[in-house]
Amino acid sequence: MSTNYLFLPNLIFFRMKDQKLPLGVVVAKMNREMFRVLRKRFYESSETKLTIEQFGLLFAISNNEEDVVQQDMANFFGKDKSSILRLIDTLEEKELIQRIIDSQDRRKKCLFVTDKGSEVIKQYLDIEFGLLDELQMGLTKSDMDTFYKVVQTIQKNAKEL
Repeated sequence: MSTNYLFLPNLIFFRMKDQKLPLGVVVAKMNREMFRVLRKRFYESSETKLTIEQFGLLFAISNNEEDVVQQDMANFFGKDKSSILRLIDTLEEKELIQRIIDSQDRRKKCLFVTDKGSEVIKQYLDIEFGLLDELQMGLTKSDMDTFYKVVQTIQKNAKEL
């Protein structure tokens, strides 16, 4: 299938099988389908049920090398503190994270991933990497290299706007 591009003021349209769709719609449709399958696989394969958003927060906490506080996560995800707090509360109820009072500033509570949380992260990543292998079937390494190059360029250009 060949893809043709139409450039109109402020929008990039892709012509795919006689459809004209803005770039944002194409990306959103791809993400929606990927997350639909991922959500389904998470729920079928794991005893601990998490939303994509909850998993994202758990993963972000685990990957941070410094002490993590609620405000850090709110800033990272571009959300307000109260919505991050609800996610933190849920992860704590499921015993995936723990809040520990900072020894140097008692007003500050740091977030840490528990052993159970680490195990859930491993399970979810195994599911996600398996899905990614399936989604890339029929694509060459060159196709994927081009895809990542395009995505990185669009991200870089967006940051400069």
